[in-house]
Order: sequence, then structure tokens, then C-alpha cells
Amino acid sequence: MDVAIDHRSAGRPRDVRLDAAIVDATVALLEECGYGGLALTAVAERAGTTTAAIYRRWGSKSDLVMHAVFRTGGDDVVADTGDLAADLATMVGWSVEKICRPAALAALVGLLAESGPERSARAGDAAMASRRTAERFVRAKADGEIRADVDTGVLVALVSGPVLEVALRGAAHEIDDAWIADLVDVVLAGARPHPVRRRAAAPHRKVTRR
Repeated sequence: MDVAIDHRSAGRPRDVRLDAAIVDATVALLEECGYGGLALTAVAERAGTTTAAIYRRWGSKSDLVMHAVFRTGGDDVVADTGDLAADLATMVGWSVEKICRPAALAALVGLLAESGPERSARAGDAAMASRRTAERFVRAKADGEIRADVDTGVLVALVSGPVLEVALRGAAHEIDDAWIADLVDVVLAGARPHPVRRRAAAPHRKVTRR
């Protein structure tokens, strides 16, 4: 049976099917045991591999969890179809997909409890997706779709922040296409160029001849 491998990696080619098995095992165990109860030995056993194989791919437990749950590369985060509202809806939908799963909430709680260096490293991973999203807003600025004075960092936060709030209070069931559309409308209403106001014409004064 042929083995699917990823030839883009430097050195020995990686079995991408094993990568997927490790990711699936990590997500399943996060949901069952939480971050604190997640052991890489258990991940390896469920994935049919060894902890050494896991460490060849990811340098730490937090590194593995961040990749497995949040897909830190950011390649599929940002749509750029030319329709800013549709693209923003796609970004919000990605946040819903990632944040509202039980494994994501378990990961967030656990990652926040990690040491300072680990938290910093994982924050750097997460920033990749944020940078890709910010770049989409920068292009929207260049096209005149949003105002030049709008802080793109604020817009990026508005993509995932409301989703996180809903997820943390256990109300992910409230999010549907209409909820996402409302959020997109609110975000863009505050970011789009202000309509040009025409100056009212001065009232015509009747001249009285003497």
C-alpha cells in the first residue's frame, strides 16, 4: 500500500496520514480529558505511533495542540474574492469552526495556564492567522472599501472576539448564518467610508428694491 508523504518538508519526508492521525487523536483526547489530562503517550497510542514521532513533528504539547485545534498556518483563514462582506463572513465562519468546538475551549484554558515562554510562542503562532486577516483589510483600504483611518487591528479583533465571547458562555448554538451576517454588517458599517455630505444651499434672499 502506498504511503502519502509530504515532500515539502526538509529532510526525511513526512507521512501526512500519520500527521492527520496524530491531530485527530489530539482533538479527541482534548475533548475526553481536557488539556491537563492530555498525555502525549496517550496521543501516540491512539494514533498508532510513538512519542518520538510526535516530537519530530511538534516541539511540545502546546505546539501540537495549537496546530491540531487552530491550524496556525493561516493558509485557509482568509478569503479574497473581491467581495469584502463575503470575505469577512468567511473569516468569521472560520473563527466559529475553530473556537466553538469543545476541544478548542479545552485548549484555550490549558494554553493560558502554560508557562510564559510557551504562551509567548503559541501567541506567535496564532498571530500568523491574524496577520493574514489584517492583510485582507489592508487591501480593502487600498481599494477604498474601508476608511484609511480605521485600525486594522481592531477589525481583526472584531472577526473572532464576538465568537469567543459566545463560545465562552456556552451559547455557540446561537451562531448561525444570520448571526454572522449581522456581525459583518456591524463591522463594515463602522469601517466603510463616510457618505459625502452635500452642503445645503443657502436660502434664496428676496431683494427688496427701494
